[in-house]
Amino acid sequence: MEQQGKILVKDEGRLDMTKNQTVELGASRPEPVAPEAAAGMKTPLALSENALTVLKRRYLKKDSQGKVIETPEKMFRRVAQHIAKAEKNYGADDERVKEVEEVFYALMTQFVFLPNSPTLMNAGRRLGQLAACFVLPVEDSMEGIFGALRNAALIHKSGGGTGFSFSRLRPQNSNVGTTGGVASGPVSFMKIFNTATEQVKQGGTRRGANMAILRVDHPDIMEFIHSKSSGRELNNFNISVGVTNAFMEAVAAQQEYDLLDPRDQQPTGRLNAAEVYEALITQAWKTGDPGIIFLDRMNADNPTPALGEIESTNPCVTADTWVMTAEGPRRVLDLVGRQTSLAVNGAIRSTGEKGFFKTGVKPVFRLKTKEGHALRLTRDHRVLRAAAVSRQRVQVEWVAAAELQPGDRLVLNNHRSLAAWTGRRGWAEGYLVGLLLGDGTLKQDKAVLSVWSQPAVVNGREEGRCGVMEAALAAARTLPHRSDFSGWVAVPGRGEHRLSLGALKTICRDLGMCPGRKQITPAVEACSSDFYRGFLGGLFDADGSVQGSQAKGVSVRLSQSDGTTLQAVQRMLLRLGIASTLYRDRRDAGHAILPDGRGGSRPYPTKAQHELVISGDNLARFQDIVGFRDEEKALRLRSLLSTYKRSLNRERFLAEFTGLEPDGEEDVFDVQVPGTHRFDANGLMAHNCGEQPLLPLEACNLGSINLAKFVIPSAAGPVIDYAQLKEAIGWSVRFLDNTIDMSRYPLPEITEMVRGNRKIGLGVMGFADLLYQVGIPYNSEAALQTAEELMQFIQKACHETSAALAAERGTFPNWERSVFKEQGLNYRNATTTTIAPTGTLSIIAGCSSGIEPLFALSFVRTVMDNDKLMEVNPVFEKVARERGFYSPELMDQVARKGSIHDIKEIPEEVRSVFVTAHDVAPEWHIRMQAAFQKYTDNAVSKTVNLPRDATVEDVRKVYDLAYELRCKGVTIYRDGSKENQVLSFGQKGKDLAERLQGAVLERPETLFGFTTKMKTGYGQLYVTVTEFEGRPFEVFATIGKSGRSTTAKTEAIGRLVSLALRAGVTVDKIVDQLKGIGGEHPIFQDGGLVLSIPDAIARVLEKRYLTGENARLFRKTEYSLMGEKCPECGQVVSFEEGCMTCHFCGFNKCG
Repeated sequence: MEQQGKILVKDEGRLDMTKNQTVELGASRPEPVAPEAAAGMKTPLALSENALTVLKRRYLKKDSQGKVIETPEKMFRRVAQHIAKAEKNYGADDERVKEVEEVFYALMTQFVFLPNSPTLMNAGRRLGQLAACFVLPVEDSMEGIFGALRNAALIHKSGGGTGFSFSRLRPQNSNVGTTGGVASGPVSFMKIFNTATEQVKQGGTRRGANMAILRVDHPDIMEFIHSKSSGRELNNFNISVGVTNAFMEAVAAQQEYDLLDPRDQQPTGRLNAAEVYEALITQAWKTGDPGIIFLDRMNADNPTPALGEIESTNPCVTADTWVMTAEGPRRVLDLVGRQTSLAVNGAIRSTGEKGFFKTGVKPVFRLKTKEGHALRLTRDHRVLRAAAVSRQRVQVEWVAAAELQPGDRLVLNNHRSLAAWTGRRGWAEGYLVGLLLGDGTLKQDKAVLSVWSQPAVVNGREEGRCGVMEAALAAARTLPHRSDFSGWVAVPGRGEHRLSLGALKTICRDLGMCPGRKQITPAVEACSSDFYRGFLGGLFDADGSVQGSQAKGVSVRLSQSDGTTLQAVQRMLLRLGIASTLYRDRRDAGHAILPDGRGGSRPYPTKAQHELVISGDNLARFQDIVGFRDEEKALRLRSLLSTYKRSLNRERFLAEFTGLEPDGEEDVFDVQVPGTHRFDANGLMAHNCGEQPLLPLEACNLGSINLAKFVIPSAAGPVIDYAQLKEAIGWSVRFLDNTIDMSRYPLPEITEMVRGNRKIGLGVMGFADLLYQVGIPYNSEAALQTAEELMQFIQKACHETSAALAAERGTFPNWERSVFKEQGLNYRNATTTTIAPTGTLSIIAGCSSGIEPLFALSFVRTVMDNDKLMEVNPVFEKVARERGFYSPELMDQVARKGSIHDIKEIPEEVRSVFVTAHDVAPEWHIRMQAAFQKYTDNAVSKTVNLPRDATVEDVRKVYDLAYELRCKGVTIYRDGSKENQVLSFGQKGKDLAERLQGAVLERPETLFGFTTKMKTGYGQLYVTVTEFEGRPFEVFATIGKSGRSTTAKTEAIGRLVSLALRAGVTVDKIVDQLKGIGGEHPIFQDGGLVLSIPDAIARVLEKRYLTGENARLFRKTEYSLMGEKCPECGQVVSFEEGCMTCHFCGFNKCG
């Protein structure tokens, strides 16, 4: 604590504390630290590959063509220069401004502090708006209501989101004195706001997101609680109930409470508090809306009560919603709290820094379509609707789910331009699992596939399905099998052949299947695109059919009695760019004559049959991407398609809305997707929806300190460097105060209120990393104590700096009307601390998100050339090496499991410290939130994760504990509460996942390479390989005098290898696929047998890149974290702060 001083930049990129005098903790009037020594210093910008990707995707300037035209250094310099200019407002000369600029630049480039995303994006640029969320009052008059609506439109236009409290509006059926009519109530006006939001794009490119709060004692509270139950209304809103202490006391006492008319606060009725609470919790459990905000807690900390009460925060989909990411399909639950790359219409887009985040417990509705697509979301969540459709184009608009009308056409994601995504399992495994699901039996000891060689069940033919049998046998031979494995075995007298595989049983168990549960599981949906192609191919080979004619229309069909299975198949096909329609109850339940297993047959009851139909130009894509191994089906599809003289009907990727049905209450989640402001939700195009409780007309100005930077060694072990932390806090507070001056707010009223209160919110990130460094388990009393001590120190240092700024610049203008005047405290800022989501910020800083536990200890990072590099938490790796249990194999195991809890090779005391998110029980999440909340001026952003089988009672326990521990609000996420969502921890113990491939790289104008001549049985083969940044980029293969057919095939192989390389497929994978392919004319060369042209190409690549010193560079072991990958960059993503976040590219599902 004695070592005080200024921020300097050292070579290792750490802050240096010199002995220059600075503020001591507890000083009555601290002075801001002078930055003279920092001025002019050159700061080495040590950006990780992940941070660089994040910055390129989300923050750096781009030209009109989308090309990045700004370096990270220039971005940080742009921000530092712009924010430092505020110093001139307080008498600083140019030299002083430059000095402050250098300190701000050092803070950001050393990742000690980062401001919120809008500041990084917009500072020093034309828009200039540095705040993202705004709160608007809604007064009880037509003028007030529509004035708020107008202001909201302006805010949305400028790129902001809005929060409203509708608690001031008179209840439904109240008298309106001026007209003699009756009022329609808050919910009806929320619908108007919701509709208006659809018409205004935020920032010129997206429509606004809204948050609505209604007090629990408002007479219309029950209508509000259930307002999103149908799923058809208020889709542009997230809603929360403002709960009072009196209400919670009435809940505990099972008593009634008064409903108050907001105009005169007179009782108008009574409700049973326990029943209202039950309805609120149940709706949250079902739908994610409404959330809960403890109003009395918030207002108790309101520093300016004379200006009004805090009423609103910022809009959602359920946790089980499937989202397409760069890593493949993932459920929202898996994406909470971490920045993630999303796949939107085939393009990769990064979320905000915090990824998906919980917005509360709200009523959830099920959106249904005629084609079978469905989505569970809040009524105010917006989806993209086709306003007009012509042959040339589709005009679209955002519409809240509640505002949709039957017949409206909704936009689906078109992922045809999306390259394949890597991940768990491959084609062979997928094909066998698909056959098993269609015509197989899963037993305790093995999986048995059946093929009927007599007239087939579908598209029958006498000669049987030999193509299926051959494909299945080839796939089976890629799996471990017994030495006496004999392949297909005929069943006498039945025309049936069976293939028994123990390895397939193991695969199915790993994918969540078991005897009696042979279905598409979340783990199946989260597999690689290669697995998808194999799985769908096997399923359609088993149960699919080709029907129709050119006159009647050709289609590929799949029939099942399980509608849920077909819905999953529909989602899987759509991710491959194949749209389909699900028809339910195409055949009624009844009886059918089926084999009885004893050589005879008898009638068996049959379930109703549903049918999935692929038609139009989807047929050609199905043929190319999935196809049939069944010769009859393949031939029939080929023949029918060849009869078309004109192009097949073009798929428009639209689905017809049929209805919105209430589906309970549960946790709901939101995400920010800068730039595009949309994401793929169960295939539908959904809008991203929004943290700090604010007074009407206020906005949030946020930033975060990286706690991981402040652990230093000592004789007693690692300790927190409070002296250095304090100095960083001082400069960070100054930065945020300057931000208020330099931001352009969309309304003059907002400018007046924000600059009148000058509220800032300095938060933290890297807390989990800090705990690892000091050896404290996250789920422990010691961690809670550390959290309290840290946040108490941070809050006190913030207050001291704010006091110093007040002495230098003056108190905030509304100080006279604040509680601080009565207390004799002179502050520059009404509030100084907020724990906000830090998804993308933590990625840039290279630390854990906010106050969330770390998502994983070991995972894979895919570098720009798509090599896979093992990423191990540095603290964990250091301990592992020091304790002697480190090995690549063990790190691989950690990556696959996602937790070290059950890995016995690791000492128990180490396992107890290095816990990850899924090791932490719900109550520890709440207790940690409460520990930070105790010393935080504003709210704490955190999500409580619950398992799929959590009950309404479990949700109640979380809410009760949040109230008991004096949290200001609470949001939960229950796995499975959002239909078709994939959990990251659902991948535990399964195969390694690879990233979703991005778009194929464009070819530079000039490339250099080498040419190798190989002698083959077809003549001389010339293989030319071009390289980009030392990596193979293209392969050109030409053959000598062998005939046009061989020449064409050779050229085709070269083109496909080039395409694979440019799409990110690694050299070793390509070599593995080509090497060993046999041909008709093998020939010896250089002491080896060249089997064929593809084998020769493989040998050229192998010799160049996979032997000698190059082998270490180009042959990487591939790792993944529980199958969860970023939809934009394909890196490992985590679920933190209620959001899915990619710590490599900045994708964040919450925005």
